[in-house]
Amino acid sequence: MKTTSKILLTVATLLSVICVNAQNNTNSPYTRFGLGELADYGSGRSKGMGGVSIGVRNNRGVNAANPASYTCIDSLSFIFEFGAMGKESIFTDANNNRDNDFNANLEFLTLRFPIGRWFSASVGFIPYSYVGYSFPANGQIITTGTTGNDTISYERAYNGSGGLNQLYGGLAAKIGKHVSLGINAYYLFGTIQNTRQVTFDATYGSFYSTLQDSKLKINDFNIRYGLQYYTPIKQKHFLTVGAIFEMKNRLGGKYSVETSTVDTIAEHNGSKFETPITIGGGVSYSYTNKLTVGADVLYQGWSDAKYFGVSDSLTDRTKVSIGAEYTPDFFAKNYFKRISYRLGATVSTGYLDIKGATIANYGITFGLGLPARGGRSAINIGVEYGRLGNNSYGQIREDYFKFSLSASFNEIWFFKRRFE
Repeated sequence: MKTTSKILLTVATLLSVICVNAQNNTNSPYTRFGLGELADYGSGRSKGMGGVSIGVRNNRGVNAANPASYTCIDSLSFIFEFGAMGKESIFTDANNNRDNDFNANLEFLTLRFPIGRWFSASVGFIPYSYVGYSFPANGQIITTGTTGNDTISYERAYNGSGGLNQLYGGLAAKIGKHVSLGINAYYLFGTIQNTRQVTFDATYGSFYSTLQDSKLKINDFNIRYGLQYYTPIKQKHFLTVGAIFEMKNRLGGKYSVETSTVDTIAEHNGSKFETPITIGGGVSYSYTNKLTVGADVLYQGWSDAKYFGVSDSLTDRTKVSIGAEYTPDFFAKNYFKRISYRLGATVSTGYLDIKGATIANYGITFGLGLPARGGRSAINIGVEYGRLGNNSYGQIREDYFKFSLSASFNEIWFFKRRFE
């Protein structure tokens, strides 16, 4: 009972810290558009495998990407996992001007536990999108007056912060020996704030400026459905096929704009914004506790989702991920043989269309699973190198390194001891 109380206290403390301190994990100019940088679901394990998760069953972690995976747990275990992420970005424009920035923060917390022989549940906090940017832009205006032409210089300052987060509760059930069905109910909430300031310098040193401050506050619910079919294909060899589905969802909340020049506030209903229909599929092959290889395909219909009341400012997004995990000998006495080694790659078309070109994203990932406490718990380390945008189309290219660190605790929670 004491162990249970300590676990619950730890979980409550971590959840409070994450909810209070959840903020930007990015400083990218691309987060100025749409709902920001999308945060794909991913446990500490999947981050090292290119994000592969839809067709993966894992009894040592929490896979919130596909709620059908929750039934892959024994009837005595209680699992919780929390993680942090850091991101180093290097920005380059067409003139080879360079800038760099580093951001880090706590990222997610998830829990999974059985509620019967055929049912399992999960609750947690995961991000949906990040917004964070700050950059200037200078220019000049030539005016014609009675005394000739005047040149007025101005400076624009763009700043943004915030993002959207999700609190979820999920339930999964086994149907027969080879099928699992799951459902996640999400509460989506958060604020995205964008500020634009223009400052003009007149010829004799006087100046004036204008400031526009916009806020999008979201609070709404959504549902994700999941399915997995799993079966042995021969002794010690297993195959899993998974699928997920989310309906297009109208977002509740409000959008407001405050402009200093007219000193007014204009408010609009948040239903002018929507999240897209989401369809995903995945498959994985595993050999006992030694090898797992998998692949995912995810499609999001952003071109049909409203943004500021119209459905033509964003573009459909497709993401493909592949990954593998290899553990030399899960039960070996040699610690290094019990380490899980991970590798993966991912490519995404992105959902932004800027100057007629999509902002594609390419990444490769590496990871380690460091076992602890007899192998039931683990520390997960992941590194991703990726590229966003391309100078060939007049875009800003972002080369980034993402560093993830998570801890997965697997406790025997429902076991009644004979002796205290």
